[in-house]
Amino acid sequence: MSTILGYLAEGLKYLMIFCDKISGQNYWLSLFLFALIVKLILFPFGIKQQRSQQKLAKLRPKEEAIRRKYRDRNDQESQRKMNEEIQAMYREEKYSQFGGCLPMLLQMPILFSLYYIIQNPLHYLCQFGKGQIEVIMETFHRLTGYASASTYQNLTIKATSFLSDAANRQALINALPVDGSVPTGAVSAAGTAFANYADFRADLVTQLTEKSYPNFKLFGFIDLSVTPSEQIWWYILIPIVTFGILLLTAKLQKKFTYQPLSAELQQKNFSMKLMEYMMPAISAVFAFSLPSALALYWIYQNILGFGQQVILAKMFPTPKMTDAEIKEALREADRQEYERKKAEEKRKKSIHEEDVAMSEANHGTGIPEGWVEPMGPSSANKDNPSAQSGKKHKSIQRAEMKKDKKEDE
Repeated sequence: MSTILGYLAEGLKYLMIFCDKISGQNYWLSLFLFALIVKLILFPFGIKQQRSQQKLAKLRPKEEAIRRKYRDRNDQESQRKMNEEIQAMYREEKYSQFGGCLPMLLQMPILFSLYYIIQNPLHYLCQFGKGQIEVIMETFHRLTGYASASTYQNLTIKATSFLSDAANRQALINALPVDGSVPTGAVSAAGTAFANYADFRADLVTQLTEKSYPNFKLFGFIDLSVTPSEQIWWYILIPIVTFGILLLTAKLQKKFTYQPLSAELQQKNFSMKLMEYMMPAISAVFAFSLPSALALYWIYQNILGFGQQVILAKMFPTPKMTDAEIKEALREADRQEYERKKAEEKRKKSIHEEDVAMSEANHGTGIPEGWVEPMGPSSANKDNPSAQSGKKHKSIQRAEMKKDKKEDE
């Protein structure tokens, strides 16, 4: 999965470079333009998801009618039948519950790959190679003690902010190791391999000097490369603001997003209410332990997401369920239930009439109901009166013949 996200990030980095150039290398503005363009690219998926919600809203009266049938039956079997009826209704109306989830699933890899870009501006924005970043981070650690290369190899915002200052950049160049080995896989800006470490160091010095770096200052005094957990003071406000904005936008977005009937019923549960606060709280924890630029990006994403939902709700409004529609759906459900019972009774009556007709036919031939005729000659003689009487007559004749013979003697 990380490989796929890495490939996506490699493709999206050119968009971030474009945003950095047109924003005058102001990182806070670059992030906003980046988030805005990504939202515009993914807007068709939002339309598909809204249309799916629109169709679900039209089916709500029928779902409500089914749920009312089982309103006072809370046993497991009744709940199972209710869910089966709802699913059957969805199939009949050709509605797929996964239709609204698919656009979101397609967006997730793209959204995750964006964090790769934001976390590692030295690679995706300044376009340093992996080998060069390894040496830069090791040198940066020796100069500042900020972090080891292993800890921040994919989170180099702090080092990028450090290099944006000319004096700091020159200090890092002076601190680069004079002797060493060429990092594995390191190539020059032109894509050629290095013959020795001296060539590698010379190329790295040239890149450090000539490259431009984004400005991480917001309003001139907020450094987006700072992690609140390391410099608490007033930077603690950043995770607090993140929590407040994420919670507010989530609550406002619900007003413009269709809530399925099952979700509305679950909202009454304490656990579901708690979940509304859990996601903003988790984001606030990450905002406390990661550079402030990531928190700013999350804020942009949520504000733009809310704006997108408002636009979609205006473009494709979901119908409101009226009392008349519920009554009509209930009547239709009762009619279908009546037709089903009537068809079942007709089927049972038809089977009963066939049994009666067969029974009467058996009585007419003298065969008892359920009689199975035995096989063999003995049963045939037993069932044939004429054959039995003939046999008896012969026995009498033989007895009389024996009597006459005794008299003659």
